[in-house]
Amino acid sequence: MTRSRTPVHPHALPHALPHALPHALLQVVTRVTHVAATRPRGAELPGPVGPSHDDVLPVPSAVTTLQDGAVLTVALTGDVDVALGGELALALERVEDRLEHPVAGRDRGRVHLDVREVRALDAHGLRFVEAVRTACARQGTTCTTSGARPAVRRVLDLVRPVVDGHLAAS
Repeated sequence: MTRSRTPVHPHALPHALPHALPHALLQVVTRVTHVAATRPRGAELPGPVGPSHDDVLPVPSAVTTLQDGAVLTVALTGDVDVALGGELALALERVEDRLEHPVAGRDRGRVHLDVREVRALDAHGLRFVEAVRTACARQGTTCTTSGARPAVRRVLDLVRPVVDGHLAAS
C-alpha cells in the first residue's frame, strides 16, 4: 500500500481504502470481542477485586428506637432523607417523650444515635440529628453517636463538630 500525501475528503474515504481493509477490520473487531468476552486475569484486572463495601447489599432505609435501661438508642439505616420524614418525626417524638417523662425511678438517661448503617444523609436527616441533640441539651442529657462512615462523619462534622463520640454543645 502506498501513502498519498494529498488529503482525502471524508466522504471519499471508503472508496480510497483497499478492498481488503474492511475484512481486516472485521477480524480486529472479532478479536477484540473475543478478548473482551474473556475474564481478565492477574495484573490485567481493571480495579479492585470484588464488590466494594457499599455494593455488597443495599441497606433498607429505616429508623428504629430501642429502650435498653437508661439508654434510648435510635438506629438510622440506609439513606436518611426526605423519604423517611414521617419515621424521623415519630422517632423524635419518642425521644422527646422519653426525655420529658423518664421511666419511674430512673433518671432521664441518655440518647444514643447509631449511624453505623447510614449510607447517605440529607438535610432532613441533619435536622433530625440536630433536633435530637437540642432536645437532649434542653433536658441536660447526653447524646452520643457511633460508627459513622467517613462520608457521613464529614457531613455531621460540617453541621456540628462531634467530639469523642458526643455531639458538641451549642
